Amino acid sequence: MRTRTLLVCLALMLPGAWSHAGDVSVSPEYLRGMWSFDGKTGCGSSNARYVLFRANGTLEVGQGNQVQRVGFWKIVDNSIVANTLTAPNATEEYHPFFRDSYRYEYVAPRVVKMEPDSFAVEMGSDIEKEKRQVMLTRCQ
Repeated sequence: MRTRTLLVCLALMLPGAWSHAGDVSVSPEYLRGMWSFDGKTGCGSSNARYVLFRANGTLEVGQGNQVQRVGFWKIVDNSIVANTLTAPNATEEYHPFFRDSYRYEYVAPRVVKMEPDSFAVEMGSDIEKEKRQVMLTRCQ
């Protein structure tokens, strides 16, 4: 009787496991640390673009020694949901109204590929015509 019950439970669980086998599953433990937008060479560069995910749920995005964005992050499904504050940047031509002021942004890039020391996220919304993928590489 126990064997039959165990087999029925396994039979009910396996289709669900098979249907999710191709899904990417990201965890806060995986993300914690410094990640480079410029590949492994960016990890040793003094001018690299980076994101730092801290264990306390905060993040920092910058280039070299200049912090450009700070905020809070969490994992929701396979997306990195972040509420951020971006510093003014006069060179940002795509945001002409925000060049001289701080701005709040809500972003939720979806993780689409994971390897032990790198992952790819998909940026953009369903409204936009084109989504883009960004690859990040673990530095620490």
